[in-house]
Amino acid sequence: MWQREILHVDMDAFFVSVEEVLNPSLKGKPVIVGGSPEGRGVVAAASYAARKFGIHSAMPVGKAQRLCPQAIFLRGSHGVYGEFSKRIFALLRNYSPLVEPMSLDEAYVDLTGCQRLQGPALQTAERIRNEIKTSVGINASIGIASNKLLAKVASDYAKPNGLLWIAPGKEGKFLKPLPVNRLPGVGPRSGEQLKRMGVKTIAHLTLYSRKRLEKMYGQWGTRLYFKSRGVCDSPVSGEREDNRSIGRETTLEKDSMDARFLESKLSYLVEKAALQLRGSGLYARSVTLKLRTADFTTVTRSCTLPQPACQDHVIFQAAVGLFRTWFARATYVRLIGVSLSSLTPNQDAQTSLFQTVSPEQWEGLYRGIDRIRNKYGFRSILRAASVQSD
Repeated sequence: MWQREILHVDMDAFFVSVEEVLNPSLKGKPVIVGGSPEGRGVVAAASYAARKFGIHSAMPVGKAQRLCPQAIFLRGSHGVYGEFSKRIFALLRNYSPLVEPMSLDEAYVDLTGCQRLQGPALQTAERIRNEIKTSVGINASIGIASNKLLAKVASDYAKPNGLLWIAPGKEGKFLKPLPVNRLPGVGPRSGEQLKRMGVKTIAHLTLYSRKRLEKMYGQWGTRLYFKSRGVCDSPVSGEREDNRSIGRETTLEKDSMDARFLESKLSYLVEKAALQLRGSGLYARSVTLKLRTADFTTVTRSCTLPQPACQDHVIFQAAVGLFRTWFARATYVRLIGVSLSSLTPNQDAQTSLFQTVSPEQWEGLYRGIDRIRNKYGFRSILRAASVQSD
């Protein structure tokens, strides 16, 4: 029986790296993707030169500018990053049929049983890293281990532009000295809680019994018990359409509780997301609304469409329905967003006897809209509901 050999391939500062490929003069400079410092957005990605100033993802861009006044701020383009991501995942699928994307810039690759064709996992990982660099221009860090958990820890440890293999039987020796926050899922808050208990390293965590951790943290305690011992049975699933999503969100210049204004913003975001959906030849079955309030509380609400759709008006009707249900609490909103998931290349449309416009007519309408936008720009034609936010 083959020993499991799992790779976790993670691009280094992906958004910034793409910008450097497009504009090589940015290399080596403190670059931040996430919007203008005059706005109220957050850092989506920072170059390693910028990170030296203490800048990290999710930091308000205003704070990032104060830490590094000479930084170069870029708004970025999700569509461009998506195209680079597709090229990388296509490359990975040349090495294994089991490639599981986790986001635009990271994926698991199962090389189990591929040794006869590809050679030893360590050499294969090195070829993958070199090919990503030469064909796409992006640096990648790769972890190699017997399961997904360990592979992810290894790739994180190897950053930037590194390669790390955890040999079978050496998992405990590798894990125990590491800080407990190296475990996926242990964030700043849970890390502080564990630190107050005297748990600073993974070795300290292994001293706690499963029963005690379950009593303290419930199901999360069970997961901590197994994670600290490097146990993970989760398989690498081949890429499926419904694993992906397309979304848009925006941080408002000023917190707002104006429902009409917020719905206009939502309409604009839906049009942007739906345009990308149609451009990819996909339909969405699930719509998710995301709202972040002035106190940084984040709320998400989802619904399932009767049938997959890519039309602005169908998706907006679902999204605004979610918004109106939640917004009854009337609070100030800082961020609003929409994401489309459960994606499929097939619509499986059913025509109602009471429809006055056929699906074919709707498709013709949106093809015309997309052609106009491709020629004259996205803002050349907008829904009336979106105009207020433009």
